[in-house]
Amino acid sequence: MHDNIPKSQRVYQNTMPLELIVAYATFAFVGAATPGPNNFLLLASGIRAGFRRTLPFVFGISLGFATLLGLVGTGLGQLFLRFPEAQLALKVLGTAYFLWLAWKIVTAHVSRDDDTRPLMGFWTGAAFQYVNPKAWLVCITAVSLYLPSGSGHEALALLVVLAIAVGMPANLAWAGAGQGMRRFIASPVHLRRFNQVMAVLLVLSIIPVWLA
Repeated sequence: MHDNIPKSQRVYQNTMPLELIVAYATFAFVGAATPGPNNFLLLASGIRAGFRRTLPFVFGISLGFATLLGLVGTGLGQLFLRFPEAQLALKVLGTAYFLWLAWKIVTAHVSRDDDTRPLMGFWTGAAFQYVNPKAWLVCITAVSLYLPSGSGHEALALLVVLAIAVGMPANLAWAGAGQGMRRFIASPVHLRRFNQVMAVLLVLSIIPVWLA
């Protein structure tokens, strides 16, 4: 049946149309690159610890988001569609965690010589995605809009792979931006003010989730 169809086109037919793949890749990149909780933390970590020490956090974000997207695609997202109470509980939990994290950033030591640890490591970066309401919202939107009805596991696997492929470079760019800003934020006073700004932005990033 597929003898006269190129292999690459056969893959698209078995998973997703090419135009849908391009549209999803664009959506995934914009979702990863635009300001949000992950990016604010990556920027702050890049300034505090540098690009290299922030890499485990970047990889943790990719793993956490990829597994979350896979779980949503296999049916976990239906939990929030059928039970609004679950979605409300996640928003409350995520908001409480964001407030706690913002407080930790504000009260953190501001001398890079005393503490050059990243804000989060690999596993905390991965786990953070599960209490990040924005990550849930992006995953549910991706599955709802871009996963063809009745498609198999190949299509979902393609979504996950593309999310990593376009999301990780965006995350690396934010961590690199933090590294680049290190020399401009050298004094403890500037570091403290920067931490305060990042904490405020982190709290503000949760507002769109409540308005959605």
